[in-house]
Amino acid sequence: MPAESSSIRVAVLALEGCVASSVAGPLDVFAMANRLSRDQGGGEPFATELVAPLPGPVRSFHGLMLGAARVPDPAERFDVVIIPALVGDLEQRVAKRSTTAWLAGQHTRGAKLAAVCAGAFLLAEAGLLEGREATTHWGLARDFATRYPRVALKPELLLVDHGDVLTTGGITACMDLCLHLVAKQVSAELAALCARMLLVEPGRRFPAPDAVHATHRDHGDTAVLRAQEWLEAHLSEPVTLAGAAGAAILGERTLLRRFRKATGDTPLDYVQRLRIEAARRLLETTPRTVEDISQSVGYADTTSFRRRFKARTGLSPGSYRKRFALR
Repeated sequence: MPAESSSIRVAVLALEGCVASSVAGPLDVFAMANRLSRDQGGGEPFATELVAPLPGPVRSFHGLMLGAARVPDPAERFDVVIIPALVGDLEQRVAKRSTTAWLAGQHTRGAKLAAVCAGAFLLAEAGLLEGREATTHWGLARDFATRYPRVALKPELLLVDHGDVLTTGGITACMDLCLHLVAKQVSAELAALCARMLLVEPGRRFPAPDAVHATHRDHGDTAVLRAQEWLEAHLSEPVTLAGAAGAAILGERTLLRRFRKATGDTPLDYVQRLRIEAARRLLETTPRTVEDISQSVGYADTTSFRRRFKARTGLSPGSYRKRFALR
């Protein structure tokens, strides 16, 4: 049943093939937020429900049956909708137009739509990510970029928040997502309390250490492949679009168009990703100074390197090394 108007109405969507923890995790976070708020003399800020497109239990990808899900009225409006991670045939999952239409309707009514991992495919299918940055699991990045070329995919990010739509880069990031929503919808103090109780580090924005940037070499465009090889060979040097176009034997505009179609990046964005990836590996495996690493991956200005590294990973080079260095 709909909750009182003073509550923040959260719908956690159960879908066939979903990852059960990406459904149960949000339910736990919002329940914990309610308990902690109540313990501090406040009310329960969240009214959270498990909902599903059809009546009856929903089978998760490993066979756990998720029951007690309510089918919402088509005209109902939630404040927040959580879309779970999905495993299996994504082609079949995104083909369910009734689900994407319902999500689009919730968005039109003002709901925040928050997708966990592969749930971002449903947001993109609903047309809610075009022209915007988004993230998803790094292992799905190639498929996502091919299917939705008008989305600026950033698989190195853990969470992307546009206010009305949010995406996360992995299954366990559902906890980060929900803590982020608790902070936005209620308070940073309540989110910090929840994080402490659940032993989740708040405020993460960095990728997992094994989230290697895929270089997309099997796209079949030999001219783009020549440009990629040239960029990789000149990674530590100043690179230009003209140089890459010359290597590809293409005009600059043609290379831009074909490179983006084949890899999901512009040539210069591709170089930045490769440089940061190289820097990450050096920080993980060597004792070299940040200044030395900066120079070796093509940044003459260490300040610029630090800024770009943090923008892409969420951590300063020093903090990244402390967290992920192989000892």
